[in-house]
Amino acid sequence: MVAEIRLMILNLPSPPHRIIDRDYAGGFGIARSLPRFRRRHSGRPSLNLFLPYSAAVAEEIGCEYKILDAQALELTAKEALQKTKRFNPDIVISMMSLPSIYEDEKLLNDIKAELPNTLVVGCGTVCNVMPEDVLHRSKIDLLLRESFPYVDGLTLLLNSFQSSKKKTKLEDLPGFSYKKGSDVRNNPPKPTEKQFVDYTPLYNVLPLKKYQYFTDLEGEEHLFIPILGSEGCPHSCMYCPYPIGFGRKPIFKHFKHVVDEIDNLQQMGIEGFLFRNQSFTLDQEWAKNVCNEIINRKLDISWFCEARVDETSKTILALMHKAGCKTIDYGVETGDPTLIRIAKPGAYPENTYITFKNAKETGIWRHAHMILGLPGENQQTLKRTHRYLLKLDPESVSLNFATPYPGTKMYEIAERNNWIITHNWTYYSSFDVVMTPPNLNAENLYRTAMQIEKSLLAQKAKQLISSGLNMNTLGLVINHYLQIAMAYVRFRNHYRNFRNKIQKVHTTSNNQNASS
Repeated sequence: MVAEIRLMILNLPSPPHRIIDRDYAGGFGIARSLPRFRRRHSGRPSLNLFLPYSAAVAEEIGCEYKILDAQALELTAKEALQKTKRFNPDIVISMMSLPSIYEDEKLLNDIKAELPNTLVVGCGTVCNVMPEDVLHRSKIDLLLRESFPYVDGLTLLLNSFQSSKKKTKLEDLPGFSYKKGSDVRNNPPKPTEKQFVDYTPLYNVLPLKKYQYFTDLEGEEHLFIPILGSEGCPHSCMYCPYPIGFGRKPIFKHFKHVVDEIDNLQQMGIEGFLFRNQSFTLDQEWAKNVCNEIINRKLDISWFCEARVDETSKTILALMHKAGCKTIDYGVETGDPTLIRIAKPGAYPENTYITFKNAKETGIWRHAHMILGLPGENQQTLKRTHRYLLKLDPESVSLNFATPYPGTKMYEIAERNNWIITHNWTYYSSFDVVMTPPNLNAENLYRTAMQIEKSLLAQKAKQLISSGLNMNTLGLVINHYLQIAMAYVRFRNHYRNFRNKIQKVHTTSNNQNASS
């Protein structure tokens, strides 16, 4: 036993007026803006699986630990700092995200200042790809560089600090980065010994009723808890950070263990679930086994997942729906056939249309994730995407802007061609324009996004009026439109601030020239 080690597993708070989903976008995280007038349950975070898996590691090793989910408890940075001080841990570990990186670093710096003997550890895809940037800017002691949900590195760290009086040397921790003087040292990784499949995540130590909801075609809202059935994505989409944060080689948890987790959570009163697999149907046999196991156990649950359009046949859709699947998030990305062949090989507009038609006939809500501003995008391709979305007619849509995440092929292309308009990571939210290919600018993309949202909103409103569908669908469409509208306002304000700074520089320079 290592009872003298006190571990704080801290989910850092969201910045003001934003919600950070840290394990989305391949572990870089996305940032959702909070509207001034919120729908019921909006503004809640999704549960970050880093928390229950870290608890499982701590439980196995036997150290004293505390989970503080500052997002779910709606704590400010000051409140999270005070609660951390009261626990007085030996080690604090937190998952950091790209759009909240500056706030994350500040709070961890404050913890280190208040608790100088506490080892402050960061993890996340940001730590994997840019450890030098993070360590040079912050007072963080260690960065863990490995795939989500970081169980192997945490196991190594805790075992290294077992009740030995000999001080652990940072250079003896493989797969970690640390700062020595002005230099950043990146210790080489070791072969992985522990995988997420070796652990049953501990959900009972979390405030389960504080997390996010999803809505089905009947308009019913379901509080959902994520389940990690597999991780790893073998596909080579130029824009996608999944292989960076989750690994490229797929690893599957045994289907019975997956359904055991669902069964246990249902006994705790949870009836909604999100499969956090990068694609639920990547392995068709695994997906069928999960669905059949849910059906055989007669579990009355509702769930949703991500999947590729080229991996969901009509047969598997019917089985998924029978097992309780209510919604599928599809990466449609674009309606232009040339762009999709470059960005996402294997997924073509004609296949997408057939898959969406099959899903609709099956009774599954179809959510389309789109990306505006991909390499090669222009006004003509944007118009094609606009027309295609109206034809596709999804129940809901997310209009994301092409975000060149460090480590992706798109980042390399964008850097080489000077397409990136800001390296202020706050704006790498997925809903802010940070990259513009030739012949487009940020305002073009924001205006196009709003035009698409308006058209979809009008189309959906006509359908609702004519068919009498649940009005909650209209509320969701409006909410997506508000996301884009708020991003446009942020961009406009950011541009005005930038322009004002330039004007001040010129005014100061002119005054100095006049006085001389």
